[in-house]
Amino acid sequence: MRIAIVGLSIEVMLSSPIQTGKELLQEYSAQEMRDGDLWMVRGMLARLAESAALEAVPLYWVTALPGGAMTGNAYGAVKSRTLQLLEENGPFDGVLVANHGALEVEGLGVDADTDFICAIRDLVGPDVPVGVALDLHGDMTPELLSAATVFSVLRTAPHRDDRETGYRAADQLITVLEKGLKPKKVAVSVPMLVPGETAITTQEPGGELYGSLPGFDRVPGMMEANILVGFAWNDRPWTSLTAFAVAEDDAAVAREQAIALARSVWRKHTEFIPKMETSGIAEGLKLAAETAEAPVFVSDSGDNTTAGAAGDLTTVLQAALDMPSTPDIVVAGITAPQTVERLLSAGVGAEVEIVLGSEHLSRPRTHRTVKAVVEASGEWLELGGFQPYRSKEAAWAKVRIGSVVATFHAQPIGVTTPGHFAAMGIDPQNHKVYVVKLGYLHPQLEDVAARHILLLSDGTSQLDMTKLEWKQLPRPTWPLDRDFEWSPEQALYGDTA
Repeated sequence: MRIAIVGLSIEVMLSSPIQTGKELLQEYSAQEMRDGDLWMVRGMLARLAESAALEAVPLYWVTALPGGAMTGNAYGAVKSRTLQLLEENGPFDGVLVANHGALEVEGLGVDADTDFICAIRDLVGPDVPVGVALDLHGDMTPELLSAATVFSVLRTAPHRDDRETGYRAADQLITVLEKGLKPKKVAVSVPMLVPGETAITTQEPGGELYGSLPGFDRVPGMMEANILVGFAWNDRPWTSLTAFAVAEDDAAVAREQAIALARSVWRKHTEFIPKMETSGIAEGLKLAAETAEAPVFVSDSGDNTTAGAAGDLTTVLQAALDMPSTPDIVVAGITAPQTVERLLSAGVGAEVEIVLGSEHLSRPRTHRTVKAVVEASGEWLELGGFQPYRSKEAAWAKVRIGSVVATFHAQPIGVTTPGHFAAMGIDPQNHKVYVVKLGYLHPQLEDVAARHILLLSDGTSQLDMTKLEWKQLPRPTWPLDRDFEWSPEQALYGDTA
């Protein structure tokens, strides 16, 4: 049996001012998918390799750093290429799709992951099973639920289980093929806005809820149950948390488990608040500087590039410069292409006058002139291995402003690993404080941090949902609305007849 592998995995924040065009895409060919140890894909390949009767046929996979809406031209090119390769290399007995679930395309008017997977379904026909792997920060729609045959969703945040998730998607697809199953799927749209920082699985209630999923999977007749917390910053009709279940052939089993899972989530809905240490900007920097142990990582959560923010704000850098006795602080990952151009032109060792805040796009510009000494620069970052949330390579410069080290970048970047710092000539553990444009810490940084402080900073990825504008979101939705009654039975879709 021949199983194709494709995917378009991009997380989009509609309020981000930097669109995701073709120049920002990372495109992987069939051979690069086999060799690249790629997100989700690697788990799919591992499961397919366990059976001599299966032929894995990776074709084309595309990703990008989270950002603004994908341009119509970029999406059209990727979609057309995917369908062309499926048609030219088919027929296939099954298709595996490694997507994200929070893709948005300018002018499309519908959920883009749904559009992409429905197009694959239309091409391969109704009888070829399609298995989909998704990030837990994605959304679900009735059309997407119908178009795919089986689903697997990440169960950890910070994400450590992409390999396992891809493996489970492939395993379910194989089960469908071997048993000739026609799985039944039922979903419940739970009216909640849950930014990722409130649903990390190393704390409650995320840990308990995601930890309960294997128990649902073990129910007789079940294939898999999952929770999509949704992409909370996008004002879309399909933005919500989704609890859903896939059963082998019994819609009643899927319905019962989806309802039970949705109820367990709703019972905890008021507990979805940040549980990590949080602070305002000035106070958080002071706490970090006074911490005895090092390194301390500080998240600029309002400008979180791994949620799709532009990374353009210098608010935290300017606050660090305002500290009475500026400690040993590194502020990494500021998007400022014009500043980078000036610094590269000046060269390493030069002292350059730059204006902080002159390239703010997502919030009002500021004008603070400082003198920066260029300590290192490059046209790209040399990073080993595939990184989820890795940006397309772009120019960068590391500077020193007084006692503060800062890095500026020509394109948004997610500084998510010690390797990112090392590639810019920054020791990733021997400085006192590291400011990163993240929310929760990603695994490799989490593993080396002595302390983590999340700044409740302003920006397009700020965590106070009540400060954002909502026009399309179904109401009532918690936490915008409170004290309303809700039951799962009123929000069912899928095989519910």
